[in-house]
Amino acid sequence: MTPLRFLLAIPHGAVMSGLPRHVSRPEEAIAGNPTLWIAPGVSSIAVASDAILIGALFSKSSFGSISDERDIEPVAPDTEQFARYLKSRYWGAYVAIRHDPSRSSIGIFPDPSGLAPVYSMEIATHRLVASDPLLFNATINYQSIATHLLRPELRCRTTCLDGVEELVPGVLVEFGQTEMRQKVLWEPSTMLPGEQAPGFEEASEHLRALSVSVMTCWAECFGRVGVALSGGVDSSLVAAALAVGGIDFDCVTISTADPSGDERLHAQSVARALDVRCLERTLDAAAFDPSRSASRGLARPARRAFRTTFDDLLDAARTEMAADVILDGNNGDNLFCYLHSAAPVVDRLRASGLNRATWQTVLDMCHITGCSVPVMLAAALRRIRGAGPKDPWPEDSSLLACDVKEIELDPLTPWLAGWTPHRSGAIDHLRLLMHAQNHLHSVAEDGRRFSPLASQPLVEYCLGVPSWVWSQGGRNRAPARSAFARELPVSIRTRTSKTGPDSFLRLAFARHRPVVRERLLGGLLATNNILDRSALASALDVDEVTDLVLIERLMDLLEAENWARSWSR
Repeated sequence: MTPLRFLLAIPHGAVMSGLPRHVSRPEEAIAGNPTLWIAPGVSSIAVASDAILIGALFSKSSFGSISDERDIEPVAPDTEQFARYLKSRYWGAYVAIRHDPSRSSIGIFPDPSGLAPVYSMEIATHRLVASDPLLFNATINYQSIATHLLRPELRCRTTCLDGVEELVPGVLVEFGQTEMRQKVLWEPSTMLPGEQAPGFEEASEHLRALSVSVMTCWAECFGRVGVALSGGVDSSLVAAALAVGGIDFDCVTISTADPSGDERLHAQSVARALDVRCLERTLDAAAFDPSRSASRGLARPARRAFRTTFDDLLDAARTEMAADVILDGNNGDNLFCYLHSAAPVVDRLRASGLNRATWQTVLDMCHITGCSVPVMLAAALRRIRGAGPKDPWPEDSSLLACDVKEIELDPLTPWLAGWTPHRSGAIDHLRLLMHAQNHLHSVAEDGRRFSPLASQPLVEYCLGVPSWVWSQGGRNRAPARSAFARELPVSIRTRTSKTGPDSFLRLAFARHRPVVRERLLGGLLATNNILDRSALASALDVDEVTDLVLIERLMDLLEAENWARSWSR
């Protein structure tokens, strides 16, 4: 699948008399009339004479690919009804553009998944809308970088590029001659558990069928796929769904040179069970390039710096597998409601009262969190009294200059606005999904990685599963573990912990410390008063063996510095 790239240019005060005129090059987009450039090879469907769909689109009912106007049923006359029709009947990674003659407006609707991000920028003569911020002549906003570094896990509508905002997935934006109108069309509150919420067995079976359908759709869309297999629950589910769907694929697993981050045995056990090949790659600290940005070309320095080394290994494996794309398990913990709180206990109590089932949920959550029954009950009581969870995006002002000013939070997806702690597990589940947004691989990037577990049908279904069902039996993500019990080894379905690349991160920092020091103390962030040079100089002497948290912070600052330099060239 060709990476999704388009640029829409709307002159200020223009009369919207129809769909924008197509141009062959992005340089031709800024003209006297609304114009639209779509990169060669990008899939698009013209609907009647007043709408165009760009990207990948599938049917929610048949899970077939939508590739022609004839596959789309007649739609309602106005733009809002058209967008509502799309989000209820279809899914994928797409952007809809529609001309509304009754309003003399152009409507933009990014699909609810966020897998086709869309950005907007206003210049002197035009409003520009694009899938790729590189299509804008944008400059860095250093205050926004500081704000991002205060809460690096929170994806905001404002980006770290001056004047560039991200359009909210699932929200229709209409640009008229004199005004802009926004309408929220996809609201997760409508998918939360109701009276007919599924139990454990139903959730497991439905999740199995849905996962197979979703993965099959993406495999048919991309071509030959590979899977980045960690040996954990989430990537194993992706692989198992592909296998059950009859898709031919290979896997690759990446490990550290020492046992602390070596998942090869687990990954190979999944590969053997599914009868697929699994390549092995090892992280090498010498291969880490401290001058490269893992977020290059993105609107924020949101990726971890060491991911460049992962990306290189995955891409080399992709070439060896003759695969068009590598699918990963990103968003799995979040999608499958991996909670370490009393929220499921409170939810079960409110749904069932004080009975044996509620007591079992108490024991389940004690097993998952490792805490005692009195501690769990006390936490549940605090929630019932309205205390709620802690701030999910706590500030981290470490190593930032003291004059950095906080601005009002502006989450990309304002799903939690106006909610009360009454829906305890639902709030936590939505927060989990928001935490994953900076770590998803979309169709608008280089086309070599993709995160299918953010797909709209999966998100909508999983939001409707009660929080206590996800923890049934004292296992986190229980329905996801059970969904492919017939295909996956018991060792994979029952494991509750997984190693990570911590040792690689320590070695990479230690090996490249002089370069990291030079880039941070003499770089763009320090020059623009984002970093506290004195505190930074001391922090760079950190003992890499004992203080991983500080090393992770320094590497996040390095990523922001490298990202800023990539935009300054």
